[in-house]
Amino acid sequence: MSSVSYTFIMIALIIPIIIGLTYILANKEKGNLVEYQKSSNYEFAKLSHGLTAYKQFGSKDNTPIIVIHGATLPSEGFIGFCEGLGQKGYWVICYDQYGRGFSDRPKIKYDMNLYVTQLNELINYLSIDNTILYGTSMGAPIAVSYSNKYPNTILAVGLQVPLVHIKNTMSSIMKIPFVGNILFRFFGIPFIKNRALEWPSVNESQKVFIERYIEQLTLPGTEQSILSSLRNVGSKDFYPSYLNFSKLNIPVHISYSNDDDEIDPASVRRVLEVTPHAESFIFSGGHGGGAKIVPEIINLFTKFLAQNLN
Repeated sequence: MSSVSYTFIMIALIIPIIIGLTYILANKEKGNLVEYQKSSNYEFAKLSHGLTAYKQFGSKDNTPIIVIHGATLPSEGFIGFCEGLGQKGYWVICYDQYGRGFSDRPKIKYDMNLYVTQLNELINYLSIDNTILYGTSMGAPIAVSYSNKYPNTILAVGLQVPLVHIKNTMSSIMKIPFVGNILFRFFGIPFIKNRALEWPSVNESQKVFIERYIEQLTLPGTEQSILSSLRNVGSKDFYPSYLNFSKLNIPVHISYSNDDDEIDPASVRRVLEVTPHAESFIFSGGHGGGAKIVPEIINLFTKFLAQNLN
């Protein structure tokens, strides 16, 4: 064997070892999930895959609305929205999906079946027969998939910046074993944290939320859960699910951003084309633009419900 060949082989062996060690050392997950859960003012339901954290607003005597958050922002980011709906005369339940917020982070495949099962078990736990669903971003296809499976239990659906289909190079790379794991640890998690640091924090409560949000991203199991959901949910084409949903004629309100840089507005308009009975609202401000006009969205959605459920 020539010295050149020997050197090449050694480099080929050493580089993966260096990358592997760097990957292990770059793991920033820390903390104690149990203690983090105890620090919350949430309630917990023991479901088949672990504890699901949830918070209730309004009276249980009122019509229930279940709010379903997106891929990374947990239910705590929707507290103002849930409180506002509760003040409008609804029983509102905000809950954390597995792997997010105050809920458990089981080492399982995070796919649509898991999220639909979790939602169904929570609904049964709360003894809810019929409900309204409100899904944001990745929460939208969860709401739609649940409605397709249990149509007779759904009174109405609200969808905000709904995920339909994201097709880009990065999402394709993330699906590659090992390569996706490395890229997500080195770039994905830091990006999510840095994005949170750029959120407006004009008062103390917002600052505390941002700190808690970043803290929950570092809890053991969070990275795996987000990456798994991006691979098994975020990269899927849910247009067929929306098409099936449109045939159910369930009252639906869809709000989306015309300058969304994460969800292609054209994909939402495609859903609206096959859902002629849907009521829609267009705003600006990007994917998170709805957070800047929460009272307006609450008023629009509750007005929509009053017109369609009475």
